[in-house]
Amino acid sequence: MPPLLMRQIPLAVMLLSCAVPAVLAQTPSVQIAPATVRYDVPAQSLNASLIAIASRGGVRISIDADLARGVSGAAVQGDFTAEQALRRALQGTQLALLKTGSGVYTVQAAAPQASAVQPEATMPEVIITTNYLGQVTEDTGSYTTGAVSTANRLVLSPRETPHAVSVVTRQQMDDFGLVQLSEVLSHTPGVYVQHIDSERTIYYARGFSLDNFSYDGLPWTRDASLNLGESLANMDLYDRVEVLKGANALMSGAGTPGATVNLIRKKPTRELRALADLSAGSWSNYRGMVDVGGPLNDSGSVRARAVASYQDKHSFVDRYQRRSELAYGTLEADLSPRTLLTVGADYQHTVPRNSDWGGAPLFDADGKRFTMRRSFNGAPTWSTQQTEAKSVFASLEHTFDNGWLANLRLIHQANALYAPVAYLDGFPKADGSGTSVTARQYNSDATSNGLDMYAKGPFTLLGRTHELVVGANAYRKQSDDVFSPYSFIKVDNIYTYRGIVAEPKWELDTAREVIRQKAVYATGRFSLPQGVHVILGGRLSSYVNPTADIDESSIFTPYAGLTWDFAPDLTAFASYSDIFSPQNSRDVDNRTLDPMLGKNIEAGVKGVFLNGRLNASAAAFEVRQDNYAEYVDAVNKVTGMDAYRAIDGVRSRGVELEVSGQLMPGWQLQAGYTHKIARDASGKVNTLAPEDQLSLYSTWQPMPRLTVGGGARWQSHTWQKTRAVRGGTTTVHQGSYAVFDAMARYQISDRLAVSLNLNNLGDRTYYGISTGRRVSYGDPRNAMLSLSYRY
Repeated sequence: MPPLLMRQIPLAVMLLSCAVPAVLAQTPSVQIAPATVRYDVPAQSLNASLIAIASRGGVRISIDADLARGVSGAAVQGDFTAEQALRRALQGTQLALLKTGSGVYTVQAAAPQASAVQPEATMPEVIITTNYLGQVTEDTGSYTTGAVSTANRLVLSPRETPHAVSVVTRQQMDDFGLVQLSEVLSHTPGVYVQHIDSERTIYYARGFSLDNFSYDGLPWTRDASLNLGESLANMDLYDRVEVLKGANALMSGAGTPGATVNLIRKKPTRELRALADLSAGSWSNYRGMVDVGGPLNDSGSVRARAVASYQDKHSFVDRYQRRSELAYGTLEADLSPRTLLTVGADYQHTVPRNSDWGGAPLFDADGKRFTMRRSFNGAPTWSTQQTEAKSVFASLEHTFDNGWLANLRLIHQANALYAPVAYLDGFPKADGSGTSVTARQYNSDATSNGLDMYAKGPFTLLGRTHELVVGANAYRKQSDDVFSPYSFIKVDNIYTYRGIVAEPKWELDTAREVIRQKAVYATGRFSLPQGVHVILGGRLSSYVNPTADIDESSIFTPYAGLTWDFAPDLTAFASYSDIFSPQNSRDVDNRTLDPMLGKNIEAGVKGVFLNGRLNASAAAFEVRQDNYAEYVDAVNKVTGMDAYRAIDGVRSRGVELEVSGQLMPGWQLQAGYTHKIARDASGKVNTLAPEDQLSLYSTWQPMPRLTVGGGARWQSHTWQKTRAVRGGTTTVHQGSYAVFDAMARYQISDRLAVSLNLNNLGDRTYYGISTGRRVSYGDPRNAMLSLSYRY
């Protein structure tokens, strides 16, 4: 085990023992009566009620979606055990509470003489499941979720979370054939996806680049300038993608203030299930996937899941081809009714051929738009960006009888990039001359180790029940890079160019970067009268990067949030959060500038409608980033290098609207609108991301075996300045545009289904501006036909 993790494990044991000393003082031979907890759960949808009770009581629960549909849970107010509270919520529903030998509660239709709780039961089809990461969306058939945990380790409903949160569920990914992370984020309200080239993307939210990622809540910082596999992350191993808008240093540590993406892995199932999927699409796009899970013993206390997929695809881009492989396995073991061990690993490998690196030329030698076909590929035949991503993870979770939960998680990740790459640069002349291949060799091996440990649970103060989270985490990333200087190879005629140029003899150099982060954090959710809840928290962080000579310690980032349930279905909210980003720029006296500081302020209203099946939100926000490094017309007195000063940075203000879930039986919807204006300190508008975005995706079942759907995403124009042909600058525009998609699925039998996805129905031509004078085009009209078998 890596030394960092070995040093941190004793801290984990200390944290668990300090969090619940009264419980640990009990001897194993003593039977401890279940502790009572104060509940204040209003009458609402049964799904929402059971999730709230399970979260507060520290128990796991599963329920068949058909049983919960259209059913209201009774109000639960007072001091009860978790089991008693669940029984009260079920009063008057004609449903019975059952408990398995592994300690998981489930709900079934009540038999005429059924007792309230049975000690042993055969599990029904697991549809709605909560755990410490929130609600599992798989098999719910929904475009929304009942609980998330990305914001603060508390498992809260979207309505209870004082931030704008978007969730792309497993059902939406399956309906619209979203198999890569970039495709999922293009469907996410308020997120702008800019394609740099065939492999790399940049994501923006609220006017800032989106670099903060988490896997099952463990943070990972993405470097958009490289491609270490994040953009092409295979969605086959994930249950859902949660996007928390705004700054989130409380959980992420260092990063940018736009948003945080949390990818939640699929978990083992308590019943045997299998899925096989075969797909074929435009440009020889072939794909297969197998997903199998279920119990490994008779009691179901040990469960496993395995996912494997393979894709071989060509493209509308000349000569381009990519092969992708995925393998994922995970195992859960109930060490006791209240102790859960999870281990797993995943492997992803992509091998592109004729891989572009930065897009195609945009202007010719006369300064006019270069009108080459969309399919033009400037990459030489040897250009590639091969990636390999591996991770191993483990978690240990224990729920105590007083409702407290302790969790320890470890993760090891290894990402590799092999990239002899090139792009075509210059300004083509009428005879085809004027361009050259700009080439570079870049390899990278990055390994990271992460640890997170926390305890959370209820406590009573002034006659009310509140919730507390205390935790600590550590993260270490080492990147070993191999790179060459740029090489330039003249192209005789761009119009006859087919990528046939000699690969340079690379002269390679090496570099190493090590980043270490450590932090302790705490969050409290306090229940006040009149339906008011206050969330207060903070994180104390250290960040060290010896390569860049950065050593930041004792960086405190506060968090505050408030929700007010002013109506049965409506909640007003407001929040403030910080995030920091260290920098190695220095002033004239050789002092390192303070970290850039991002601040997010937002307020709005959230609602839960149609008996909990539909979530809606409206938020106004302001995001600021200060201590931005600005070049000054002076030199560093010590090093003689350029000098900088810290100034106020970008300000982004806007509104976000979103609705997701079920409008009526068989009709699912996710729609969102975002308007923002981002300006720098001089008042200049930041134009890299659109000011307005609108997205809408929906499916409908006109008959039991048929599902049809469609959607669109629209954005306003973007533009940026770039170098002109004859000196000076010119402006590059991408006008506003919309892309329309459609889908249809027919259930041939209970287990076999066929589906068709059509993308960019209008064959709209659009592009991402990668460097100002080069662009990368979006996919033209295309189709994918799939055959799925479920058991």
